[in-house]
Amino acid sequence: MNWLRKLLPGNTARADRAAVSNLYAAILKRARNPDIFGDLGFADTMDGRTGALAIYSSLVTTRLSAISQPGRALSSRLTDRVFDDIDAGLRETGVGDASIARKVRTIGERFVGLGIAVNEAFLTSDPHVSVSDILDRNGLTGGTGTSNVADDIIDARRDLEAQSDDSLLSGQLDW
Repeated sequence: MNWLRKLLPGNTARADRAAVSNLYAAILKRARNPDIFGDLGFADTMDGRTGALAIYSSLVTTRLSAISQPGRALSSRLTDRVFDDIDAGLRETGVGDASIARKVRTIGERFVGLGIAVNEAFLTSDPHVSVSDILDRNGLTGGTGTSNVADDIIDARRDLEAQSDDSLLSGQLDW
């Protein structure tokens, strides 16, 4: 009977939508944690908030992409969801249709750049220093906030790596 469920349309799509929604909710919860904003964390600005979202999203999408083809597909759908939300947020703030594409593209380029840089930082001999440099260079934090955020990013990656592939593919993200 399991083979029949796989053939029926909707079951897989529904499960994938639920997985993307659950993963995105967990990313937002981590990226919007008030304990990592302000003087002891990310700057509480549009750049700081989109930077936090970019970094935590990239940790998850990179981990998913390393799993398998289903992980890469889920990673792609999760990225689409993140950018759909960014687009909707910009529209809510009054950004007009004429400039929305340009603004989303600018945010997207920064988003991808931060994600790549942070993931590459984990390949260095001292990820804490490398992540801190990225945060400072991009003006995302200041003062003691840089070290606190770098610690949180490293903890998030460690938690993410400890989770099973199956739990992530099903949308469970415990960090």
